[in-house]
Amino acid sequence: MIHGLVLGKFYPPHKGHLHLIKEAKKKCDLLTVLICSLEREIIPGELRFEWMKGLIPDPNIKLVWVKDENPQYPEDHPNFWEIWKQTISSHSKLPIDFVFTSELYGDPLASVLGCQHIPIDLKRKQIPISASKIRENPIQYWEYIPEPIRSYFVKRIVLTGSESVGKTTLTKKLANHFETNWIPEFARQYLEEKPTPMDESDFLPIAKGHLLSEIEAAKNSNGILFLDTDLLTTKVYLERYYRSDIPWLTERALGLQYDASLFLDIDIPWEKDKLRDLGDEREEMKNRFLQAMAEAKRDFFMIKGNFLEREKLAIDYVNQIKKWPIHPISFTKEQIALRKIQ
Repeated sequence: MIHGLVLGKFYPPHKGHLHLIKEAKKKCDLLTVLICSLEREIIPGELRFEWMKGLIPDPNIKLVWVKDENPQYPEDHPNFWEIWKQTISSHSKLPIDFVFTSELYGDPLASVLGCQHIPIDLKRKQIPISASKIRENPIQYWEYIPEPIRSYFVKRIVLTGSESVGKTTLTKKLANHFETNWIPEFARQYLEEKPTPMDESDFLPIAKGHLLSEIEAAKNSNGILFLDTDLLTTKVYLERYYRSDIPWLTERALGLQYDASLFLDIDIPWEKDKLRDLGDEREEMKNRFLQAMAEAKRDFFMIKGNFLEREKLAIDYVNQIKKWPIHPISFTKEQIALRKIQ
């Protein structure tokens, strides 16, 4: 039986990694893939290991999570190669016939392991990507992120503020401009379809429906997802109308984090409709929202002016956000747990 080895950080996994593994498997009967991680890295090794299990379902490819805190470069330790030889031997008991890499370290590693190195796309001509490029600017290299894990890299941008400040109008325009998804305010759809007036019992299904909409829309968004309000808005209105608290909602309203928030000011005319009744409380509601943002420790970018000015301000700001690196908090267990509907 021919046994091959691929090792890497997969930090994060990208289509170049998948190409390497696919080509390596063609040349051996069993392929061992070591997913190596360090505690200090932004994307936890456990999460990368879970991703890889979903991306590589082949039973003849053995995935192993390596937690050893090894030196990363030969100059980091005089026994660098021996340390890595010991790690590889302890995680892969079978003799290794071939080591497959797209890296320059392939030859010296093969020499240490006593096997042959087979380079695959060493110059990255077939798939010109690296994990560091994705970490630094995921949206620029969106096409190289495997589809099943893209939702973790989506820039989530919330438009927030009191009623009748143009959130829905601006959210639609931004989604259209940046050719991506947006999710409407779930409460409006819910209440428009409800045959009876709103009451306190509506707030939990509204909150869960809005969060589920976010989760689903993120799966096929084009790098950015625009949200017409979020659960913090639901919390504000629950307090305003009923002076009440729902623990499930409060935990997520205050705990969920987003890449950015656009706070829309009240400097445009208030327009009445059947779901708006706080036109004489605009200043008070604006202050309620500002207090909620502070309570949730959310930074925000203030959007003012007429509709054209607001659109320009928002587009300019989102163009800056598109260049931001990965958001460390997106990969934490806490945020992942908060985005589960329980």
